Amino acid sequence: MRLLALLSLALLPSCARLEVPGKAEVVGDSAAASRLLSHSARTSGDPWSRYGKVEVSYSGEWSGIAKKVQPVLVDPNFRKSSVELYEPRSSRVRQVHTGPGGTKVVLRTPKSTKVSYGGVESRDSEVKASSALVADAYTAFLFGPSYLKTRASSLGVVAPRTVGDELCDGVQGSLKPGIGESTEDHFIVWIGRDSGLMKQFQFTIDGLESTRGADVEVTFSEHWKACDGTVWPRHFVEHIVRPIPVKAHDWRMLSLKSSR
Repeated sequence: MRLLALLSLALLPSCARLEVPGKAEVVGDSAAASRLLSHSARTSGDPWSRYGKVEVSYSGEWSGIAKKVQPVLVDPNFRKSSVELYEPRSSRVRQVHTGPGGTKVVLRTPKSTKVSYGGVESRDSEVKASSALVADAYTAFLFGPSYLKTRASSLGVVAPRTVGDELCDGVQGSLKPGIGESTEDHFIVWIGRDSGLMKQFQFTIDGLESTRGADVEVTFSEHWKACDGTVWPRHFVEHIVRPIPVKAHDWRMLSLKSSR
């Protein structure tokens, strides 16, 4: 059953609070949007261009409704905590997820996605598509505008809004191919006008049949400056925006190591 139908049964209808990515009114051209992304990338230390490897560990909690409506994507028996290795130069991601069900390993490259549970490779197409979506999305979460500026097209500036306690400028764009197995996804990244940091990332999730037409947003906080000057978010909160707003996931960075 599609995500829309499931959520409609679970909750009463209410108005979505954010613009639809790809459909927001543009108030600034692609050159201005590109400057905003580049400025934010520099502010964070441009980690996607700077490093050969970044290893990060996370731990978090899923909401009950997220587990019910997207059990394969959430995979709560395995996605409780993780250790993730990102290799920007090859766009390779290796995620080792751990939960009450054991260990799940995902290896994502530009050409393939391999998933194994307890050392046994999965052939399930939905499991592979879900894991590809997660690996790509978490790349954008961690590296932010430093990553997005290398991949985004159809950029434009949208009207500013406040995220948390900071006024943010919005940059709307497209990713082709999209997140996971989608041919195209749309996003809006909200960049703090004073801090220059990515404070929120909203995006469509068309890489799965069950999520097509939905969009989510992740809010970033508790930014931390490493000894080399790079800046990283440590607290992440994800909400489904459409079809009906609901909190999905709350997680934190536990550690980060990087190398050239």
